[in-house]
Amino acid sequence: MAEIVRLLVGQVYEFRDADDGHTYYWNASEGRKLAERRAAEYVTVYLEDLGMTAERILQMYPDLDRRKALAFPGVALLSPILFVPHRGKHVLVDGWHRLYRAAVSGMPCLPAYVLTPDEERSIRLTGRDL
Repeated sequence: MAEIVRLLVGQVYEFRDADDGHTYYWNASEGRKLAERRAAEYVTVYLEDLGMTAERILQMYPDLDRRKALAFPGVALLSPILFVPHRGKHVLVDGWHRLYRAAVSGMPCLPAYVLTPDEERSIRLTGRDL
């Protein structure tokens, strides 16, 4: 079922919120389009400030395809990763492989888009979307 959804809407990110016990889904492909369409300025995120080491990333995303991440050319790290606001925090919905590649390569920072709350709501998928 999840594969069918991905084919219909693009890249879907699934997030299990430990605080409220719910699972959230976002259409990351559409989120990137929104940010690019409005010519969003990106912010610089520093891996150290986020506590993101290669080991921590693998704890947070245990299914991450390390081989795929390490195969990314360095220029791929110039493409902004994507965060959505969620319950007073920010959730990374696109860019885990690039984040891992940066951590392994010793890059201190990456560019990132941060969607607005309205944009986040517009790309959040509900049960009836799935």
